[in-house]
Amino acid sequence: MTPKPDKIKGLATYPWLATVAMTLLLTGCLGGSIGQQIVQSILLQGADKATASAMDAHERNQIALAKKNAKPDPYTIAFLNAGFEPVTAQIEPLPEALPEEEKDLPMMQETKLVPVEIWSLLAGEEKQNVLEAARLRGSTEIPPKNEWRQWQIATGASNQSNQPITFLIPPEMGKMRSGAKAMVELSRSNELSVARYSLN
Repeated sequence: MTPKPDKIKGLATYPWLATVAMTLLLTGCLGGSIGQQIVQSILLQGADKATASAMDAHERNQIALAKKNAKPDPYTIAFLNAGFEPVTAQIEPLPEALPEEEKDLPMMQETKLVPVEIWSLLAGEEKQNVLEAARLRGSTEIPPKNEWRQWQIATGASNQSNQPITFLIPPEMGKMRSGAKAMVELSRSNELSVARYSLN
């Protein structure tokens, strides 16, 4: 028996009737459990789509509201309004002659290392007097006063000239004795010479 055209038209007009009819057919033909699973799957897919679209709409509304209520960022506005002025190189001619004060500057002196044989070591009051005199002259080579006991002061001469040289011996070189040899850096004015390393 074929259904009448007006009945088919009614099913198309009301889609929920079609869903109910399909459910009844499936439960009758395929059994209750399979039909229920198919119907549940269809209903869950529809619910998922409806939930996703509702969440998207809510998120769009929140973003639009946030943009509408957002205050302008002063740093962004300053950056967008900032401009860069063109930079032009300024070429200045070189001075033709050095100023007088620069001409009078002393030239750097090279340090001179010479081998020296130690004649004698100063001790006691004689050592204190040499260190104190160097301190009063503004020598930068002498150690702090509380370290004077650790340093030695020796006199000797180099093979190049027999002029006597008084020099400091740092504590890291160890105890030196008469007859020992050391490489000494000759001093500039107002400075004591300093032994840099032992030659023994």
